[in-house]
Amino acid sequence: MLDLWLMVVMFLYAIEIPLSYYPTPVRFSIDWYAVRIIGFFSSSLVLIVMLYEITTLYGRLLGAVRGRRQEREARMVTGEAVAATIAHEVKQPLSGMITSADAGLRFLNRPLPDLEEAEAAFKQIVAGGHRAAAVVDGIRTIFKTEGRKRASLDLNDLIRETLALMRGDLAKHRIRVEALMDERLPQVVGDRVQLQQVLVILMTNAMESMIAIDGSRVLCVASHMDDDGHVGVSVADTGTGIGPEDTDRIFNPLFTTKSDGMGMGLSICRSIVEAHDGRLWAAPNMPRGAIFHFSSTRSVSA
Repeated sequence: MLDLWLMVVMFLYAIEIPLSYYPTPVRFSIDWYAVRIIGFFSSSLVLIVMLYEITTLYGRLLGAVRGRRQEREARMVTGEAVAATIAHEVKQPLSGMITSADAGLRFLNRPLPDLEEAEAAFKQIVAGGHRAAAVVDGIRTIFKTEGRKRASLDLNDLIRETLALMRGDLAKHRIRVEALMDERLPQVVGDRVQLQQVLVILMTNAMESMIAIDGSRVLCVASHMDDDGHVGVSVADTGTGIGPEDTDRIFNPLFTTKSDGMGMGLSICRSIVEAHDGRLWAAPNMPRGAIFHFSSTRSVSA
């Protein structure tokens, strides 16, 4: 760019020089002033345009450098998010597998081994391993542009299956479960593993919220049909609830209100629900606690 405008300056200078000496200039004449005025304006114009072009060039260079830096930072944040997501989601089935393995060993180490209970515990380990693999596969799908193959499913059956999966942890912490199912609910089209992942995260968060305080512990899971025809599920607890200052931030990646939290659970839930053309939101529960609602528009009847 600099070489180009230097060539322009030299070209104008080559035109100005002959005009200054031909015809023979008379000092302080009109021609004399005209040549110098033209030379001044041409030089000033070229200088201004050259400075503008160089400033624009360096501005674009600065923008490119900042864009690359932001891209690098975004890749780092994405990498942290993926790592936190995998750690967050695989932790649940692994914890269940460890619990089942300990129970199976206790059944085998009894004076009279209880083979049936041990077999049931080992089957739970196998199921937990398959579920961990399915969860990892579901996480990969979240960060990919193409979607997985979806099929019609019954949300009521999915809720019952998820409650059965978490029955041990709920009983351990003396949490009473209320399941309110709308049996007239139509089937929805979606990914079974991912929707179960949403339910597990919401129920786990509700359980951890109730463990932190004393008092009655009630987990209410309900399915319903909205007035606008959307199929919805709500998960309510009697835990610590959500502070007004955190209501708009709880779905942000890497934001958490727990000391040992990773801040990815609710972000994953929202990504999954929105991928199913639905939405996820939170509201306060009365007299205490929180309610998480999510709806899906992909019903079979639609």
